[in-house]
Amino acid sequence: MDINMRKTNEQYTGKKSLRWSMVRRLLFGWFFPLLMLIFIMVMLITGNLYRQVEHTLTASMEKTADIMQIQLKDCETASKNASYMGVISRTYTAYLNDGNIDYFEKEVEKFLSQQYGYNDNCKTAQLIVLGKEDTCYYTLNNSNGGSYQDIVFFQTKSQDIILDVARSLDTGTTLVCVDGRIYMVRNLVTPKFVPYAVLSLELDKDSLMESFSGIWGYTDVSLYWNNELITTTQDDASDILSENIKARLQEKDTSYEHRPGAHSYLYHKINTYGGTIILSVSLDNRIIHAETITMQYLFVLMLVFMIPLVIQMIRFFHKEVTVPLHDLIVAADAVRDGNLGIQIENVEDNREFYHVKDSFNHMSLQLKNQFDKIYLEEIALRDAKIMALQSQINPHFLNNTLEIINWEARLNGNYKVSGMIEALSTMLGATMNRREQQFHSIAEEMAYADAYLYIIAQRFGAKFQCTKHIDERLMTIQVPRLIIQPIVENAVEHGMDISTKGCLEIRLYERKDGYLCIEIEDNGRLAREKREKIDGLLSKDAKLSNAKRVSLGIRNVDQRLKMIYGNDCGLFITGSEQENTVSTILLKTESPTEQ
Repeated sequence: MDINMRKTNEQYTGKKSLRWSMVRRLLFGWFFPLLMLIFIMVMLITGNLYRQVEHTLTASMEKTADIMQIQLKDCETASKNASYMGVISRTYTAYLNDGNIDYFEKEVEKFLSQQYGYNDNCKTAQLIVLGKEDTCYYTLNNSNGGSYQDIVFFQTKSQDIILDVARSLDTGTTLVCVDGRIYMVRNLVTPKFVPYAVLSLELDKDSLMESFSGIWGYTDVSLYWNNELITTTQDDASDILSENIKARLQEKDTSYEHRPGAHSYLYHKINTYGGTIILSVSLDNRIIHAETITMQYLFVLMLVFMIPLVIQMIRFFHKEVTVPLHDLIVAADAVRDGNLGIQIENVEDNREFYHVKDSFNHMSLQLKNQFDKIYLEEIALRDAKIMALQSQINPHFLNNTLEIINWEARLNGNYKVSGMIEALSTMLGATMNRREQQFHSIAEEMAYADAYLYIIAQRFGAKFQCTKHIDERLMTIQVPRLIIQPIVENAVEHGMDISTKGCLEIRLYERKDGYLCIEIEDNGRLAREKREKIDGLLSKDAKLSNAKRVSLGIRNVDQRLKMIYGNDCGLFITGSEQENTVSTILLKTESPTEQ
């Protein structure tokens, strides 16, 4: 196809493109709503999953905490055996009576070994006999990893701290933490409630934390006593709990904190033994949110599959609709520009566009044949219409009669009347010579308008004022006869109220685009009713059977200019910023004979 057929027409630059309209409707009417629907569904499902996960994790944490409390309670019960079973108290009383230290030590070590050497929750057990030496007896639970190093640590670092706590403990039980080691401490007292020994059980942290492994997504656990970190399996755990966590645990015992990234955290508070145990469990987000991650992956996967589908649909519409329509538009533009008989290549399109293109090709050929047949007739018809329109302007008085009246006025010394008759004779002369010469200079045309304005000025005197702004360089340009005077007459009769004050301004200039512009501005207001009447006169389908002569005159001027110069020229009547009426005669500067 000719490349000239594919040029872009500036006339339609601001119009919407069918291709982009279809793309927008496809995207905004189908793709984006579907994408939004899928996104909302994923978010709703994800939200429900998050809530379910939080509920499950909270229940698991509370169950695990209950198990730990049971373990601590078992340890407390075991510690009470040292008081309630009476073995240590009897041997201690016997020792005080007979001084047999060997028997006392043997019985104490035997009791510690039997009671705590195989306890699943204890690593070591220490009995400190109060006195000058504060003698310490101990046993080890090898199955829980208890060793002599634990005893050394106790005697060097923990013993004094525990004795300090025990002095204010009375008969109760408490927990003491020293460098990450947890001790359950209680006093052994005489029947008179006088402490004589202190029992210390080092708890097995691994055993206490074993139950946490059952929590879904568990990775690490941290144990706090009175807000201080006791032990943790994490490498980078904070020693101090945040104020936010403390505040949340004031409201409820268990708190779940979802964090973006690799881990979330689960906290639980246990009030026991005169203090507070806080458990912190680190959770693997990849495990606990596996379902939500799956949903997100599903969303991404659907998006990945939808994008090629959208691209394919856009390509389909482009090939099957946009391209054929573009070919039709280009061909139609060519016909509009005068390239009649142009043919569109009818490739393997869909059935509908094949039929449309075939019909267009047939129509284009018919138009060319018809145009070739009537071209000469059209030229002749145009000339005939111009002559016919000019003949509508008829003189009302004979020139000879006016001449006789003029001489009679001069003989009687009435030069004012003589001047008016001469002006009227000039106007009539313009119409009587119309068949001999269709065009004349703007200077001659202005002479006819000046003759009319002279008569009006004599009639109304100071009530009528006319000013002119004329580019003298343009006065030699050839224009059709009688295009200015009818417009001036219309402005005088219908555009202004001369009974008060009539102002008329005539402007003649050349626009930057090369068009000749003649403007007649009067001080009459262009009301809506007058605007509608003018639009009706200048329309192609106007019915003018009852129209006045002046109305026929402005329509005559507009039609003549359009036939001679084209539809972009003619008469245009508008309102100015000062609410005056402006009649604009627009024509081309080149000679009509050269067009």
